[in-house]
Amino acid sequence: MAQILFSPLISVSEASTKSRGWIQTKVHGSSPFGNYSRTKSPACHNMPSDVLVGEDTKTLKALPIAHREREINPNYRKLDYIHSFPISNEAPLDEIDKRIEELVAEIKMVFNTMEDGEISPSAYDTAWVARVPAINGSGAPQFPQMVDWILQNQLPDGSWGEKSRFLSCDRLLNTLACVVTLTIWSVGNDQVNRGLYFLRTNTEGMIREALGHHQSKGFEMVFPALMNEAKLLGLDLAYELSIIKHIIGKRDSELRKESVEELHSHPSKMLQCLEGIQEIVDWKNMLKLQSEDGSFSGSPASTACVFMHTGDKNCLRYLRNLVTKFGDHVPCMYPVDIEERLRAVDSVECLGLERHFETEIKQAMDYVFQYWGERGVGFGRESLVRDIDVTATGFRLLRIFGYSVSSDVLQNMKDEAEELCKLSGVENGAGITAILNLYRCSQLSFPGENVMREIGAFTKDYLTKRLERENLSQAKAVKENLRQEVEYALSARWNRNMPRLITRNHIVVFKPDDLWLGKTLYQLPNASNDKYLELAKLDFNRIQATHRSEIQHIKRWYKECKFPQLDFFRHREVAIYWSSAAAMFEPQYTNCRLDYTKAGILATVVDDLYDTYATLDQLKLFNEAFERWDPSQIDQLPEDMKIAFMVLCNTLTDISERAWEVQGRDMLPYLQQQWLNHLFSLTKEREWMLKSYSPSFDEYMKNGLASVALEVTTLTPIFSTGEILPDNILGKLDFRGDFLNVVCLTGRLVNDFRTFKGEIDQGELASFVQCYINDHPGCTEEEALNYLEGLNEEALTKLNYYFLMRADIPKRYRALLFNTARVMQVIYRKDDGFLNAAEDLEDIIKMSLYEPLL
Repeated sequence: MAQILFSPLISVSEASTKSRGWIQTKVHGSSPFGNYSRTKSPACHNMPSDVLVGEDTKTLKALPIAHREREINPNYRKLDYIHSFPISNEAPLDEIDKRIEELVAEIKMVFNTMEDGEISPSAYDTAWVARVPAINGSGAPQFPQMVDWILQNQLPDGSWGEKSRFLSCDRLLNTLACVVTLTIWSVGNDQVNRGLYFLRTNTEGMIREALGHHQSKGFEMVFPALMNEAKLLGLDLAYELSIIKHIIGKRDSELRKESVEELHSHPSKMLQCLEGIQEIVDWKNMLKLQSEDGSFSGSPASTACVFMHTGDKNCLRYLRNLVTKFGDHVPCMYPVDIEERLRAVDSVECLGLERHFETEIKQAMDYVFQYWGERGVGFGRESLVRDIDVTATGFRLLRIFGYSVSSDVLQNMKDEAEELCKLSGVENGAGITAILNLYRCSQLSFPGENVMREIGAFTKDYLTKRLERENLSQAKAVKENLRQEVEYALSARWNRNMPRLITRNHIVVFKPDDLWLGKTLYQLPNASNDKYLELAKLDFNRIQATHRSEIQHIKRWYKECKFPQLDFFRHREVAIYWSSAAAMFEPQYTNCRLDYTKAGILATVVDDLYDTYATLDQLKLFNEAFERWDPSQIDQLPEDMKIAFMVLCNTLTDISERAWEVQGRDMLPYLQQQWLNHLFSLTKEREWMLKSYSPSFDEYMKNGLASVALEVTTLTPIFSTGEILPDNILGKLDFRGDFLNVVCLTGRLVNDFRTFKGEIDQGELASFVQCYINDHPGCTEEEALNYLEGLNEEALTKLNYYFLMRADIPKRYRALLFNTARVMQVIYRKDDGFLNAAEDLEDIIKMSLYEPLL
């Protein structure tokens, strides 16, 4: 097989018929081009172009070529972003790899041993279970170890609750419940007095804070009920405070609105706080809503309360199972098998670790999917009441991992979600995190799903207003970096952002000790812990090291191609590599990234060559030589164009040679045709400019999908993934299918949004914006941009579906196309980021490739 040397000092020898069309090169003399082969490559015989441009190309070689004065690209001196950047000292890669392997094994063990869930203690629910009297009639507690736990777990300030965070509603409920229980059993006088002192000195301020900010679920129901019990027990508390009277009155008003019939016939959130509404419950009728495990919506407190009123043996069975599992305490809800699996998968996915846990993710998501219903899911499989936050998280993850879930589930809870946004006009319950997760899942919309747009609109409005009012101070008790999460989510939508940037942000804001909020705060240690964060940082930095080594390869290739001496095109080799790493970052795709980068660089070279540098006759001769695969036809072209031609041909030859080894067939003719189509599209645009011709919208679109270069950028490296790509799959990825067409459409649209004004100044009248205005007389520029933005949004929504649901195409290829579209959205988010790479992309490139996570 011919050896291709990417050297600027090259001559072309006669092509061997065994080389399948290779243009052989070697170091030779001082001139870049010496002898040219007169033999056409067998691979290029009978390979006609389907586009005819201008005059008969067969006569072009006989025409004298006008060599005009060199036109230097005005952006030539804007060098690529980074050529050297200081890297902090890193541990040896073999040590990093070993630690990554250890952490992956440990986290896999966590996934593989998941059962009903691991969850932190709840002082509130433990206090309720501790109230249960012995079934033997002795007058002692049925579960005395619960009372002992309460006595031993009071905090230094006299309260009970989550010691690592202070949330008013959490401390109020936990402390009051524990004080009442100890008083009932006449034990722990010292603990009771300290608890009462804490409540007397803090109740008013904490209630105001709880009502004005972050409330737990059911707080307004259970807190007044506990206060009434405390009063009946004669506990010395400030019952006459106006704020206490206010919350009691509010509770009574809500209970008067509650339909007693509905309460006893349909599962509702009231099942999780029955202990707070005892006066309206018909206990025997309520048993009809009992879960199979004996609980009431998985709530230990509710279940204990029902048992004390009914003596139901199934309730007792549930409580005994809790004691067997947890020993001396109970959590705020159980089981949490659905939530634990979803939160753990969410951590893995958000932290960019999913490739390490593909089997474990599938097992976890299969488990969730079997319990998925038209109304969503709750915390556990026994939950009769769905949870907005858990359902939104589940919906997003199920779609991300290719499960077919209908948006009807979101339609079914849309009204409830809107009501959640309206409550108090401020933070409420776990509302802020639930609304954030709803906003995230709304971005995975498919064509025709209007409810997704509606949910996206009102959740975005809610989150934006929360940021403006800065009412997230109490939310830090649940998620320390919640504000940063909200800001980032609002700054760039999922399909308009890049996976590695999203991953990095999640790693930065990830806190292993973050909590969730039910009736009280709780942790899920299997879903969020130090191991996830350590692995995420090591993995991110390890991938960065791989990417930086590949950049060095590209720089050497770039120099050997003599590209630095060419002054007619934009030098963006690192920025282009960055886009390739964004499109397919996984370590095993080194060849794919390198070939993607080379294709992107070559696309930039020919774009600037065809845009302004060469004459039309020179371009047609370039086209003819490429179509014939015959370098002998370029002897009249400038040296710069000869270099560009030879590097293009040699690069395609090298890629196709490596592809042959994997694919078992010659892919060179295919690559030649894709590039030929691209060259013809650029030639047509040059003709339009020279003639001051403005095509119709449809005519421009047909040509613009090829000239945007995303076809050659993605299809050139697609054979370099190391896996066989059969023709039936290839046909779904190129222009024979719709996927690539839509990718190119979004790329061309966002490119034109940011470049059309500058191109008009240069004499180019062809752009989506201008062509739409021409086709619609009287249309303003603003109206045209609005229409095209809508077109872009529709295209991105289609791409959501293609990427997530086209199971007939292997995911690695779907990711390559979809992420290429996302890269274009980032580059042209505010300006022509490719033109101004050093300014607009500086921070992004730093974060993606050069700045490790410490």
